[in-house]
Amino acid sequence: MIDPLHALLLVGGGAAAGFVNAFAGGGSALTVPLLMLTGMDARLANGTNRLAVWAQAWISAHAFHQKGVRPWPLTARAAAPALAGALLGALLATRISPEGTRWGFGVVFLLLAATLAFRPDWLVPTGRPALERPGRSGWLALFGVGLYGGLFQAGVGVPLLLVSVRLLGTDLVHGNALKVALVGVYTTVVLLVFSQAGQVEWVAGVLLASGGLVGSRLGVRFAVEKGAAYIRWGVVVALGAAGVKMLLG
Repeated sequence: MIDPLHALLLVGGGAAAGFVNAFAGGGSALTVPLLMLTGMDARLANGTNRLAVWAQAWISAHAFHQKGVRPWPLTARAAAPALAGALLGALLATRISPEGTRWGFGVVFLLLAATLAFRPDWLVPTGRPALERPGRSGWLALFGVGLYGGLFQAGVGVPLLLVSVRLLGTDLVHGNALKVALVGVYTTVVLLVFSQAGQVEWVAGVLLASGGLVGSRLGVRFAVEKGAAYIRWGVVVALGAAGVKMLLG
């Protein structure tokens, strides 16, 4: 049973994560530690977080669509490798120990924070026209990102944006729309895997997701109106702090 204070924290944390996920990525750096604060181990928090991720992704994708940002053809072509990787990642994640999961999160958070802080040029559009379909390198990268998303999910928006901008030729706004659509597609399957493994706490997940409904829509508006100027620093501090906390235990 979740006490009222934890319930309030989960709703608020879900709103903050939904906002961040819509325009950058890394919202799970807020929600996974928050779920662990309620008493979950890292593995259960990893699975439970997927319910909120799934809801936030589809709400964000719908909000982008309403604002005229609709990369659906490219999403359909990019979905297969990302989905294959995510399915494999989720199957592996359900078998990793809670302690191994916690350490994995710590390392991942710090690496992503360093990437955003020291390589901002990686999120600068290449100037190439957007591709109609991923090439070989795009397919491999999408499989790899999907694998990571299935394993950990936290911060997956960063590598997905890198793939969208550097390999698929999108601008940052369309890359964000592609990102949330792909996350929605593969998380549908990933959530089923974690659920079958008994690693989803549904009440906590619904509380996170309910907050994310509001945060996701606000994040999309921010992304469309502000563009690339505010993409990077929104998650660096959260990722760094969460990474240190995970490693220290």
